[in-house]
Amino acid sequence: MRTIIMASALLATGLAVPAMADDRESRCAPGIDGRIVAASEVNKGLEGLGYRVDRIKAEHGCYEVRAVNDSGVPIKAVYARATGELVQARLR
Repeated sequence: MRTIIMASALLATGLAVPAMADDRESRCAPGIDGRIVAASEVNKGLEGLGYRVDRIKAEHGCYEVRAVNDSGVPIKAVYARATGELVQARLR
């Protein structure tokens, strides 16, 4: 049941974010103070939600993440490197 709730929440977030797709570039822009959240922190956050991270790639000011939940549902997510904030998520 927990898995279904997590997948539903992630999917709902992913469906809400595409409306801001044009804003992705500005959301992935470097922070004013030059701070960068480590990829390991993004990894830990996803693992805490029950995901197994397959790959994290830094590109265009964002982390592009491929992960799978404990039921085998794969996702692709984009996190801002400056804040660690989820920018976009979708099922692969």
